[in-house]
Parts: sequence; C-alpha cells; structure tokens
Amino acid sequence: MIFPTKTLLRWFSSNQRSFPWRREYLPYEVWVCEVMAQQTRMDQLLPYYERFLKQFPSLHALASAPYPEVLKAWEGLGYYSRARHLHQAAQKIVKEFSGKIPSTQEELLKLPGFGPYISAAVASIAFQKAVPVVDGNVLRVMARVNAAPQDIADQRTRKEFQEQLQKIIPSGNPRAFNEAIMELGALICTPHNPLCIQCPLQKDCRALALNAVERFPVKKKKAKIPSRHFALLVIRKNGKILLRQRTEKLLAGMWEMPLIELTHLTDSVESIEDKMKKTGLKGKIGRRKGTLTHTYTHFRQEAGIFETKLNGRVPSGMKFFSPKEIEGLPLPRIQHKALRRIIAGGSGS
Repeated sequence: MIFPTKTLLRWFSSNQRSFPWRREYLPYEVWVCEVMAQQTRMDQLLPYYERFLKQFPSLHALASAPYPEVLKAWEGLGYYSRARHLHQAAQKIVKEFSGKIPSTQEELLKLPGFGPYISAAVASIAFQKAVPVVDGNVLRVMARVNAAPQDIADQRTRKEFQEQLQKIIPSGNPRAFNEAIMELGALICTPHNPLCIQCPLQKDCRALALNAVERFPVKKKKAKIPSRHFALLVIRKNGKILLRQRTEKLLAGMWEMPLIELTHLTDSVESIEDKMKKTGLKGKIGRRKGTLTHTYTHFRQEAGIFETKLNGRVPSGMKFFSPKEIEGLPLPRIQHKALRRIIAGGSGS
C-alpha cells in the first residue's frame, strides 16, 4: 500500500487543533480523553473533560474517589459503563502497577475498559508505541483513499485496515501519524460534504479520482431500534421525592424515580398498579403529567410521568430526597428532564 505519510504529517503539523491533553501528552490525561471520545465528539467533551480533570487531577485521585462521585462527574456524557471501567482500571493500576499506567497494548488490554481501540490509543498517543489506532474517522479515510468496497461495520474490514496501517505507521512518531489521520477524518474527510479541495491526500484518493467520494465508506444501515414504554412514578412526601438506586447493568449505581416497564404507554392504571407491586411498591396512580423520550444505543425509551400516592413502606434501595439533595446525585438524563418538569409544576402533597 502506498500512502503519503509525510504529506499527512506536514498537514497535521500546521492544522492540528489545540487540546489540553496535547500540551504534555500525560498518560492519565490521554486515557481520560480517549475514553470520553469513544462516544462523544471532541467539541462536546471538552467542558466535561476539564471539569473531570479538575475534580480528579490524577490517577490516584480518581482511584481513591467514591464511585458515586465519579458517576456524578460523568453525568451528561452517557454510556456510563465507561465511567465504571475508568474507576475500576484506576484502582487496579494503583494496586497492581504502583500507580503507573502500563505502556504496552498487551498490558493495557488486561485492564477494565481497555478494548482494542483504547489500548492502542493510550499505547500510541501517550507512550509512542507503533500501533495503529482505528476509529470511525480512520475507517472513513482509509475507505475513501482505497475506494474500498468492504462494509466498515464488519470487523474483518477493521482488521484489514489495521494490518495495512501497521505496515506504514512510522516508528519514529506513531503518535503524530495516528492523531493526524484521525484529525483528517474529523476536520476534512467528514461523513458528509467532505472538504476534498483542502485535503492533503487528494492526489492519492481513489474515491476522489472516481468522483465517488460520497459513495464511501460503505456501511450497512442499522436496523431500526425498538421502543420500550415505561411509567415513571412521581412519589412525594413532605416536599421530598422518592428515588431508587439502579442495580441493573444499564446505568448501574445511578438514581431514578421508579420506572415500571409497560407493554405500551396506553396500559391501564390498574395494570401499572399491579406491576408496581413487583417492585415492592404499593400505591395509587394519579394523573399523568406528560411523556418524555430518550434514545439509548439499543432502544428508545418512552416514559409517561404519573403522580403516584404511596401506600405502605418504602422498599430497600429506595429513599426520599429533597430537590437540593437530588442535585448531588447521579441521574440519567431522562430523569433530569422529568424532575425539571415536575418541580416546575409544583411541590405536590
């Protein structure tokens, strides 16, 4: 494979964006950035990154922090398993590696949350190891430069591109090469309306030569995600609101007003009250205060908000909190939306 590596590196030297982790490339800062960037655009993650580093300025600070604090600091970024793995890995690094982040991809892969991408990114960008970093931007650039007909969602395509990149990555400065190709995908070789006239690789791009840039990369359409329907129960007492702490894998450790999964939002009040009993709650469903939606990776959540009068005890794992106390708890985004709506609507009984 012929690839204009020197041309790409010259472009990157003059056009790279200024990010805080690029000042010194400290391994901890690079790691936090790359974990955040997995599912979040750079322009969106910057304020979260800066707040997170201010609260947990070092790996030891992160490892020693209570997990609820880490979860709260991550709030708004979504994909909360990233925060859990970040915390677990920090604790393991302190315990088993004397607080020093391992420098090789092989060692990094043994840590929680370190899959092929994160391990390669930290090894290369923080420690200058000659391993290619393959993200969505890299897949897109490679697909267009090669006019590759393969589906980039196929793991075999990712592996093929990775093998090609391994042969051309410069051992002297793998960090710059990896960052350059990712930066090119983010700024120039964008998913839609790419700026081909500004691209340093335009003379070497087969897709451009074929006048077919918009046809690449090839990617099969995702199946439509299903909707799941819930009743969100607003239970109040003396100005406080009942919350439960999640133990499920999704959003584990976060707090929420109780959710009852339904067959459809039009389920009867009697049906909702009957399903409530399985959670340990007994109560009377009152008036509905609207519907909220939130889309996760694998499903779309639709939650009807119901004022509910509690009859009986509060089950284990649930507790009443004042609005002020709730501010310090980690909550899913849809719960924030619901709380804003119900608090604005009045304190209730």
